[in-house]
Amino acid sequence: MIGKHVAQLAFLDTLLGDQPVFEPKKRVYQRLLAGDQEEATELLDELLEHTPLVEVYDTVLIPALASAETHWHRGELAESRHKFILQSLKQMIQERGERQQDLQEKGSSEGTREADGDSSATGRTGLPWPCIVCLPAHDEADEIAAMMLAQIVEPRGCLVETVSSTATASEVVDLVGQRKATLVCISATPPAPVAHARHLCTRLRRRFPEMNLVVGLWEATGDLGKAKERIGGGTTTHVVTTLADAQEQIRMLLQPPLLHAEKQELPDGG
Repeated sequence: MIGKHVAQLAFLDTLLGDQPVFEPKKRVYQRLLAGDQEEATELLDELLEHTPLVEVYDTVLIPALASAETHWHRGELAESRHKFILQSLKQMIQERGERQQDLQEKGSSEGTREADGDSSATGRTGLPWPCIVCLPAHDEADEIAAMMLAQIVEPRGCLVETVSSTATASEVVDLVGQRKATLVCISATPPAPVAHARHLCTRLRRRFPEMNLVVGLWEATGDLGKAKERIGGGTTTHVVTTLADAQEQIRMLLQPPLLHAEKQELPDGG
């Protein structure tokens, strides 16, 4: 009852409410609210045994992250608890990325490992590899979402880099130029994703007017057409609300240069 009527204790309604919580996204968030990162991680591992990573991120971790941000900004979540949830989510995602990398290496031949592990920016064709830079729109929650995006969009033959939320807008713009990015992905979580994404997009557009921007407004509802209009950028700005949609959009944007690279590898007359 207290959790339903006192804003600062609203999280108690999720944590101790009498309504059964069956949805995985609520169970993971409930465990994080309770300070139980270990059980939250076990729930995540169970889900990943039979569900693709992108789907688990879209339906479990992104909603948990969005809930934590929304509750914190409303004053319904203490600073210490909010910080614990963000740190836990970041660690869970980092561990998943390390496991994913280990599995890829074990499943690859020695030659493939050498190719995938090449730290240079050039592929077998001698052409530069496409570079994707994943940016947080504003804060640490956006950075955590960008980490998830980087894990699920990283295709073979591409360089993917996630930038820290501690970097200033000027530093971010300079880094995009230094990396000669093929495209930029911007991650924005509630409660004000459009405003934060718009600010960063504006800064990037001044320097790179023709660059493709994929803007993830995670858990956004409402008219995406209006959101895109507010963000601006015309046909080179692509607004999505799920990681799966971002993954597909990036695939389509990268397809032409990747296909060109493949053709360069074919022998004459091939």
